[in-house]
Amino acid sequence: MKAADFSYHEATNIQDAINIKAKDEEAVILAGGQSLLPALNMRLSSPSCLIDISKISGLDDIKIDGDYLFIGALATHSHVMKNELVLKRMPCLIDILKMVAHPAIRNKGTHGGSIAYGDPAAELPALAVATNAEIIVSGQNGDRSIHAKDFYLGLFETAINQDEIVIGIKYPLLKQEQAILFEEVCRRHGDYAMAGLIANVNKIGNKVNDLSLVYFATGDKPDSADKTAKLYLENGYDYSNLKNSLNSEIDFAGDLNSSSEMKLHLATILIKKVLNKLEA
Repeated sequence: MKAADFSYHEATNIQDAINIKAKDEEAVILAGGQSLLPALNMRLSSPSCLIDISKISGLDDIKIDGDYLFIGALATHSHVMKNELVLKRMPCLIDILKMVAHPAIRNKGTHGGSIAYGDPAAELPALAVATNAEIIVSGQNGDRSIHAKDFYLGLFETAINQDEIVIGIKYPLLKQEQAILFEEVCRRHGDYAMAGLIANVNKIGNKVNDLSLVYFATGDKPDSADKTAKLYLENGYDYSNLKNSLNSEIDFAGDLNSSSEMKLHLATILIKKVLNKLEA
């Protein structure tokens, strides 16, 4: 199968891309293309126009911006993994990106593309929600910031307006007592996860005193499990209690990788696997 016909526009700058996108509601942004191009070839997406932003300069910066780590939308996964600032200030991101597909794809896939595409099986949208990162978009009315918890609305549905483009992501810098813990279950390294979990943990010594749990590959968007996190803080790890809580809190959706019941089981045991890392 091959993609349906579409036109192509190579944007010279952000404003050029915004202007084209604002005029055509069926146009889509092309950055690294590692998610979009397969969708085109399988005709899961049929845009009227591809707006290529890959050659726009200045969108791949990685820097400290106040109390945030800023990652430009066009920074590739490989670029992020090799960056010294990321290694020093947010090393969990490197561990997470190691699980994203394979080196050839990481060399082309972009940070902003993964965030904007909103694949519910992807790691980065869940990380953004777990840290409540700020997603910076640019449109005809200028730039605005959207908290990740408000960004993902449904299956591949986000809060980006028709004329807007993601230009960067701001992750809050971690505090001394804070840790981001990550685990996923997949059949083979690089495959889509059967279920995955990112935990944002605040601790005093080895005692967890605050916790948020965000799952991916479980439903139609990153799934926060606030009630289950509270139950864990109150009663510790009890498989049956946590499983019942997750089942009432998340609408688990089966896919080609695993059934909804298997995802529920994996989601429950992932809590223990992730939090055991505090003792490692």
